[in-house]
Amino acid sequence: MTPAERRVARALLATYPTAGLESLPQLAEGAGVTGPTVLRFVRKIGFDGYPDFQRSLRKEVQARTEGLPALYATQGRTRKDDVLRQSREAFGRALDATLTSSSLQDELAHIVALLSDPKRRIWFVGGRFSQLVAAYLCLQLRFLRAGCAIVGEAPERRVLDSLELSRRDVLCLFDYRRYQSDTIAAGKLAAEQGAVVIAFTDPWLSPAVEYARHVLISHADSASPFDSLLGAFALTELITAKVVVALGDRGRSRVAELEAVHERTQDPTSWVGNADKKGAKTR
Repeated sequence: MTPAERRVARALLATYPTAGLESLPQLAEGAGVTGPTVLRFVRKIGFDGYPDFQRSLRKEVQARTEGLPALYATQGRTRKDDVLRQSREAFGRALDATLTSSSLQDELAHIVALLSDPKRRIWFVGGRFSQLVAAYLCLQLRFLRAGCAIVGEAPERRVLDSLELSRRDVLCLFDYRRYQSDTIAAGKLAAEQGAVVIAFTDPWLSPAVEYARHVLISHADSASPFDSLLGAFALTELITAKVVVALGDRGRSRVAELEAVHERTQDPTSWVGNADKKGAKTR
């Protein structure tokens, strides 16, 4: 995307979805660009024109607030003998849409630079389900670098942890529909403290993107009424692989150091798979 087109994207994300429901001249004025730039932007992201873009956006607004009963009505009717095929197709769509996003490469470059910076502390926060993804990425990066921590799950702990963040901190925030207010509040507090917020969300966009400097979108196609986190986990794997490359020898040294500590402090028989029934080491 050109710099002007990126300004359109930023204007949309700053007050999503309201900005996209405005007239084309209003959106162009808010983004500080011309009308033709907005048209080029919406065509570049796959729409025939601005009316087509707004029709799609209205559908997204409706889908954003759908609860489980509504999702059951539309996605809970998979035939028993069709679950495997539908799941394979849904997961394929989710991964393809997640990893071929037009903005992914640019965002990843900035995000990996932040996560690889040894001067920064990296924090992770998620919701009821997405806390699993946050914890997974945190555990992965802890093997590669120091200064990674999970924000507490209790609401009062989230407030306290978020208030500790400063300009040298990065908050990786995971929030997917139906969006969680205390997760969004953590992002707001972090941004107010000057921290860089990276929002991991879905195509319907968590309100937390308002406070994010970088946004990564994963698609959630599923054969069940529950949104899949497959795309979200795929992004964490991709980020980990890129951080490994970015850190190079520093990451390798960290892994070697942790492995040496593990060897010195752990009883090998205490790990399932490390010892056979006779107690002999099998590594």
